[in-house]
Amino acid sequence: MNSMSETIAIRVDGNSEIGFGHLMRMKALAREFSQLGAEVIFLSRNPENIEGYRVLQLNRQAGDEEVLRVEEMLMELQAGMLIIDSYEYTQERLDRVGELALLSVYVDDLNRHPFDTDFVINGNLYAPGLDYRGRARFLLGTKYLLMREEFAGVPPRLPNRDVEQGLITFGAADMENVTPGVLRALKSYGHFKDLHWYVVIGPVFRNLAEIAAVVKDFPHVTLHHSPAIKDLIDFCDISISAAGSTTYELAACGVPALLIVAADNQLRLAREAERQGMAINLGWYHELDVARLYAALDNLIFNYELRVKMVMNGQELIDGRGAGRVAAILLDEMWKNK
Repeated sequence: MNSMSETIAIRVDGNSEIGFGHLMRMKALAREFSQLGAEVIFLSRNPENIEGYRVLQLNRQAGDEEVLRVEEMLMELQAGMLIIDSYEYTQERLDRVGELALLSVYVDDLNRHPFDTDFVINGNLYAPGLDYRGRARFLLGTKYLLMREEFAGVPPRLPNRDVEQGLITFGAADMENVTPGVLRALKSYGHFKDLHWYVVIGPVFRNLAEIAAVVKDFPHVTLHHSPAIKDLIDFCDISISAAGSTTYELAACGVPALLIVAADNQLRLAREAERQGMAINLGWYHELDVARLYAALDNLIFNYELRVKMVMNGQELIDGRGAGRVAAILLDEMWKNK
């Protein structure tokens, strides 16, 4: 590697089609870099969803064309590091990135092939069990989970004995339209009206009218439009959630969760979160067993010891400080190679 600048380029997209998880975790990492004195520039097709940072816009191009355009941008920026958080990067494209004269980092969830970038980060709960190959240095497991700053070092929480507030959250987009189906299923649950339910309406939900129609006769259901999510999580006793990044936020805050799988990349997390005792996995949204949902809710609501155990397991596994750890390691490596 040649001499490097302190400019860090981050290649990431986030929109209602692919969701916002990649973008959220890259913003969390960017914030830590900025606090450590590095300049961060995003390379993205969605500059409208990135505030507070310089963004160079990429147009939707064929893979090879985009690789060349990104390389041009890196040369112009004299970047010292490139971080990629995108499922579109094939092994061939990542191998090429690994040959560039800068620190190359890939943020992964899936372990689809060997990796020859300088670093691979997979902060998922299940990551240490994946059989990674390649010359990269691997940062695996929740110690390196990239979460927003408000979830760092949340104080230990003991659950309330009585369950009174329930949270329902299916991400920023609810692309599979899971929320209305869950609400319909809950209407016949014997203890549905014993709780007040808070339903998160993400910024790009397309199913608001359908959700509103389902809950219009229920004063104990409140819809929250793009809320300050941590405040709402802290307020609730239990949750029904997609098995994406919200799983970790719930665990960090000590809120026991029933997880419903809404995308392929959530399956491993749902299984591992249940295996490690921090959540209950209800499986795929399109195969949701209503009797199992009711039984799991009964178990959470009436088994205080179970909730205590889930909260302790979750807060022990997820301390929310991963972004700071990763930023320090990567900057140290970049400066070493200057």
